[in-house]
Parts: sequence; structure tokens; C-alpha cells
Amino acid sequence: MSNKSLIKIMEQLLIVSSLQLIFAISFKSSVIPSFFLIWLLIITWDGNTEMSLVLAFVAGIIHDLISRGTLGTTSVRFLILIYINSFLKIKNLSAKVAATFFFSFLFFISILFEPAKGFLWNIWPLVKYSLIFSLYNSIILYFLELIMRRYRWKQKKDYLVIS
Repeated sequence: MSNKSLIKIMEQLLIVSSLQLIFAISFKSSVIPSFFLIWLLIITWDGNTEMSLVLAFVAGIIHDLISRGTLGTTSVRFLILIYINSFLKIKNLSAKVAATFFFSFLFFISILFEPAKGFLWNIWPLVKYSLIFSLYNSIILYFLELIMRRYRWKQKKDYLVIS
């Protein structure tokens, strides 16, 4: 990995961490989107599986610090979800949105489970908030993918221009 790509990844981590922190502070809701999860899924779909697994650990630690959770638990959740996702070869937008919905649903349900106590909520609020969380993440991914596709298209178009 070159220094340039490492700097780019660190910049992205800083931006995603800032977004997660802003949402965690600004919205006093039990359901806020997980920018870390969305970012990790995108990195995996771009073919950077090893990097996404390393970043899953780092992002999980940062997430636990932001949410004041038990240090390392979110890293384990991210690592499991990203590892499973690494076997999927998803290229089209509708499949990415569906996969984001599915992985977000699993992530939210896993947050609410404590091995010693079981599920912290009743089943219907758990399903309702999991669906809301998954919908938030899917909508954010949809718009991010549209922006990234437009940016990539412009970037490719610039390469085709003869100077």
C-alpha cells in the first residue's frame, strides 16, 4: 500500500468518524445511522477486503469510544459482518442497497444482545428500530453511491479528453 492510499484512507476515517460523532451528539435518538458500517461495506465492495477488515477493527474501537460502549464489542460485530460480506461480489446498486439493509439489520440486533442478559428490548420495538436503522443506512448508501458514481464517471470522462 502506498503512502498516498494510506493518507486517503486516514482522511476517510476522519470524515466518517466526524460524521458519526456529529450524529451521536446532535440527535438524541436511540437510532442513528452507522456511517462506519456503510463505509466498511463500500470498501469491501470495492475489492479491498484486507483493508476493510483492519479498518473494521479500528472503526469498531472508535465507535465504542463515541457510544461509550464496551471497548472492542463493536469491532467484533464489524469484523464478522465485513468478513461475511467479503464473500459477496456485489456490483449493482440495488444489490448494494439490499445488502446494506440486511447487514444493518443484523448489526442493530447484535448491538442489543448481551450474552448474560439476553435481548435488552422486547421483540417488537427491536424489530421496529432495526428496520428504521436499516432504512436509514440503506438510504444513505443509495445517495452516496449515486454521488460516487457521478464522481467516477466525471473522472473517467476527464481521462478521455485529449489535451
